[in-house]
Amino acid sequence: MKKLVLVFVFMLTLTLAACGTSLPNLDVEELDVPAVPSGLVQGVTATEIKVGNTASKTGVFGAVGVPFSAAIKAVFDAYNAREDVIQKINYITYDDATDPSIGQTNVKKLVEEDKVFALVGHVGTGTVGATLPYLLENHIPMVYAATGINQLYFGDTPGNPIFAVQPIYKTDGRIAYARAINEKLFGANGDQKLASDAKVGVLYTNDDAGKSIAAGIIEEAKNQKRENDLIVMSFLTDTTESVVKSMMAKNPDVIIVAGNQAPFNEALIALDDQGSKTPVITSYVNTNASTITVQEYGFDVYGSAWIDIVDPEGTAGFAQSYWDFANLMIASGNAQYAANAFAMAGYVAANVFLSGLQRVEGELTFETFIQAMEAGPIDVPMGGEIDFSDGKRWGIASMALSKLVYTAESVGDNPATADVVETDFVTPASHAFVKVAGIQSLDEIYGR
Repeated sequence: MKKLVLVFVFMLTLTLAACGTSLPNLDVEELDVPAVPSGLVQGVTATEIKVGNTASKTGVFGAVGVPFSAAIKAVFDAYNAREDVIQKINYITYDDATDPSIGQTNVKKLVEEDKVFALVGHVGTGTVGATLPYLLENHIPMVYAATGINQLYFGDTPGNPIFAVQPIYKTDGRIAYARAINEKLFGANGDQKLASDAKVGVLYTNDDAGKSIAAGIIEEAKNQKRENDLIVMSFLTDTTESVVKSMMAKNPDVIIVAGNQAPFNEALIALDDQGSKTPVITSYVNTNASTITVQEYGFDVYGSAWIDIVDPEGTAGFAQSYWDFANLMIASGNAQYAANAFAMAGYVAANVFLSGLQRVEGELTFETFIQAMEAGPIDVPMGGEIDFSDGKRWGIASMALSKLVYTAESVGDNPATADVVETDFVTPASHAFVKVAGIQSLDEIYGR
């Protein structure tokens, strides 16, 4: 009888979670921000400004850190080459091998031994989350975090040295949910909105990234009074297959996958292996197709994007801001990253830092740099603008929507050999994200 009661309680818990009446509380407390002492500075001389970061150049996320760091270096090298620049940027970067403990060690080395003025492009969810209190305590400016964990969100903290640029995951999750219930992506022809009582499945990784995105999804569902239609399940690497089976058994109308690149890819493969036909929406961190296994999935895959490089009137259909980036990558010997989303992110990080730096009038200190960053909106290359004024630390709050488009393997002529006609040249299968909706805020998505 006792075993029967336990089984009943377990099944009841699953039912409650499925209908949204027992949703997990995934919010985090906002960190304290100590005041920055006037005149405090390090890493600055008459001829040099030291900045640095730690990034995954090897390990699971090496494909993120290498192009990201290469783009930052390219921007700073171009800046240093200008004749009017007296204080050159000395960019120091270390490899943390995708290990947060090494990342923490590297950050302390940058601050305490290298004496950097700022971190530019702080990489890795685990490293960023673990080092934020340390950076705040030491008043070190941080411009751009290559993650969106909710610890980066600060509502009203003037003088805060933390400047996250890319969207905070809570915002990311809110926008993903808004897209799910508002976009005409569904039905036999992919041109219908979901019904008002449609079930929205949420698969989130049980880590800072997944929980942060899922927190935003849940918040937005509550805002729309549709939380009872959520089906929320967490997964780990060794539970992906079983959790996907459980999710599919609930028959959701759309599935939002909340997590970073590797687990997202595992979830996609598991869904495809199980024969899922349910459309998937994911975070902006997963819209670099190079991190996704190339195959023809049995369902549509959509992802948010805060960088928009498409301009129908631009050269070859791309915006001039993209060509500025691509030309710099080519000129710096990094042509292989001219279309890489992580390199674009590094390019943005370095340029936003330089925008703040060039606003400083008089002596450069932590305080004057922070004031310069807060002086007004800053243009974000390929991504609109961001406003840190009045202590806003919200990250970018508007995003586009892209769809993963598959191109099958083909056999025929080699386009690289114009003077020879071939019939057996194999072009391998590929895929890419293609924009289906432009950059929009939540209000714009809802038509408000």
